Amino acid sequence: MPKSMTGYGRAVAAEQNRSFRAECRSVNHRYLELSIRMPPALNAYEPIIRAKAQARLARGRVEIKIAVEAGGTFGNRILVDETLAQSYLDALTELEELAGGPVRDRAAWLSERDGVLTAAQGEDDEERVVRLLVEAVEKALVNLNAAREEEGAFIAADLIGKVDEFRQYAAVVAARAPEVPTVYREKLLMRAEELFGEDRPEWYDNQRLFAETALFADRAAIDEEITRLASHMDALEEGLRSNDPVGRKLDFLIQEIFREINTIGSKANDLELTQTVVEMKTLIEKIREQVQNLE
Repeated sequence: MPKSMTGYGRAVAAEQNRSFRAECRSVNHRYLELSIRMPPALNAYEPIIRAKAQARLARGRVEIKIAVEAGGTFGNRILVDETLAQSYLDALTELEELAGGPVRDRAAWLSERDGVLTAAQGEDDEERVVRLLVEAVEKALVNLNAAREEEGAFIAADLIGKVDEFRQYAAVVAARAPEVPTVYREKLLMRAEELFGEDRPEWYDNQRLFAETALFADRAAIDEEITRLASHMDALEEGLRSNDPVGRKLDFLIQEIFREINTIGSKANDLELTQTVVEMKTLIEKIREQVQNLE
């Protein structure tokens, strides 16, 4: 079954005094869009994390959040960004002048500003950090995909039921289509009698009625549309039973199904067919909304 694009996965990787937590959240999106959030000291490893996510995900807007677990560390030295700190102090001085009073503990205030203090690790520690980061991210991605698979299976099962229902409507259309020219012939004859009575006997000639009915039958023929609908529904069900990312393909198939339904509706000069077409459009719209959740 295809995966849903909505899910959540979380994992922790720890070793001695280091512990990283990775959380992955995903929602619907036409393409794969990654947003990675983590402490500034880990920014250098973003390409590695991005590559891991791209290897396991095909579509969706995915947020990956990396955090240092309580009690863990990821650096051996604390660095001070003096330039940034001075900029904060200059801004603070202006604020104090505007407020008419000083900040009680300027050092504490400054230490809480983003980027002023960063942790740096030793070269001998980098390999372990990368290993733990990759472990946490990969486990979180596995859990995310498990959640997406579970929801995707539920959606696919529901959609397969809707496909079966749609086929029933298509069967009604296929059964009714051959009767439409005969009904039209009867209506045509009845209308001619109402309008002309006995004044236009040529309308009652079988050859003339045959010609008019044959012309209408040719214009109203929907055999090709019915055949294509059946083919599209087979492809749709096949995609719903696949384990591959098929969301885009299914979305395209639904556009083609809509096109065939609209053609049938425009050709059908018949109340029963028109009512069935309305039901088909309503159902395929429900299918389309759910398919947009699939990867």
